[in-house]
This record gives sequence, structure tokens and C-alpha cells, in this order.
Amino acid sequence: MARRYVLECENGQVWDFTSPTCPLSLRTDPTGLEGAPFAHDDQRNVDQAGVTWRARMDEPNLIGLDVKIAVADPAARVRTAQQWRQSLGRGKQIHRFWAITDEGGRRFQDVRLAAKLAPLNLTMLRNAGVILNDPVGLRSDESWWRRKPITKTFTPAEFATAAVRTHSDEPLWPHLRITGPITLPTIGWMGETVPLPTIAAGDVWTIETDPDWFQINDSTGADRSWIGRRWYKQIPAGRLTVPITITGTDTSSTTKVEITVPQLHWAAL
Repeated sequence: MARRYVLECENGQVWDFTSPTCPLSLRTDPTGLEGAPFAHDDQRNVDQAGVTWRARMDEPNLIGLDVKIAVADPAARVRTAQQWRQSLGRGKQIHRFWAITDEGGRRFQDVRLAAKLAPLNLTMLRNAGVILNDPVGLRSDESWWRRKPITKTFTPAEFATAAVRTHSDEPLWPHLRITGPITLPTIGWMGETVPLPTIAAGDVWTIETDPDWFQINDSTGADRSWIGRRWYKQIPAGRLTVPITITGTDTSSTTKVEITVPQLHWAAL
């Protein structure tokens, strides 16, 4: 399985390390593709044989790049090295690192420069014509590798058979966007449904179902989170099709329900 590694920098610079036209290449596959480190949070009691497991604690993910710089013209080599390092920023700038396979897999992490870079050997770069080893560490504040979210839109004629296909390694809180008119809609999954107030024609409600960030807004931006009901079940992990329950009356040709399911993965490939 062929792989491509691409870094899209915040300043617009794109480094496609596996492209023959890129002045930079990687000496080895990046580290960190296997996923973020984790630890176990355990509770110990007096005279207990072993421990009581409480939680898995996921760390930020670190990606290591071993970069080779090889450009024919000496002055261009130096400019390329400086351009490369400038594009990385200094820890505040957020870039996107892609791991892409020839089978269509595209996963990414948003990353920042993890630590100060080692001094650049400009003398060797000018005289030897190549820098064989310029290590760079990138850090993702989030543990997961992501890929493009799955978004499905359902019209009233499709409500009875609505379903989404997910491939995530972690359970997920979906995002909802409901366009009226629809009277007293309900929506849910995994056997749970939540009733919502009537949504008028032309009104659009956007809903974040994650209880840590729970929010409902109408088209004007007004807060509608006062409805008093929330979702307590997530879209489960795994490669599966999950039925979505949608009901409501007095719909029209403009009524639709859009559900977006993020995709979280433990590893890049």
C-alpha cells in the first residue's frame, strides 16, 4: 500500500514529501502514525490484589519527521531550508498533516511545532549540497486522527429509512441541522429519541449534541437550548450502519434533516 505524506502549513505553503517535485523528502516514515500514547488511571486499595481500572487517559499525539533537503543550486538550497523552517512557525501556528494511501484513505491531524528546532547547518547546506537529517517534531493537541466527517441529508420521504454509515474507532456525538417546516419533530439513534419544538418554514436549527458543548440555535442565532431534553447515547464505534429515527408532521418540499458524524481514528493508516 503506497503512502503519501503532506503538510499543509498555516501560511499556505504545502510540502508533499512524496512528490518528485518537492524539494524536501522524508528519510523514513513519520513516527506517530500508530497513534497517541495512553496511560491507565487505576485505583489501588489496601490489601487489593491488582488494581481497579478507572479510565484510559489519551495523550496528545507527536509526529516525528526526518527531513532531507536536496536542491541543486546552493543559494536555492539555503532559501528552501529557510522557507521550510519559516513555514513551521513557532508553536502557535496550526498546520494540517495528511497521511494518504493509494486506496483512498485520507486521515489528518491538526498540528503545531512541538519544540525549538536544532541549529541549521548552513555551511554544510551550501558546500555539501544536501542536509541528510533535519528532524522536526509536530504535536497534535488532540489524540485522534480524523478523516472527512460523514454528512447525510434526509427529506421527509426518506425519514422512515434514514441511516448513516460510520467507520470511526471511537463513539461519536453527531451534529444536526434541521430545516423547517416540521411540527413537533423527534430525532435520535440507538433506541433514543428527543422531542423538539415545532420549527417554522424557513427556520433552520443547528444542534450540537455533545453534552460538553450542548447548543441549539435557530436561524437568527438565538439560543434554543432551553428545550430541556438532551441526547445521552452516541453513534457507536465500528464499521456499521446506524439507523436514524426522524418523525414529524406538516412537512413540505423544503423540510430536511442533515446529520454530520465526525470520524475519529486511533491511528493514521
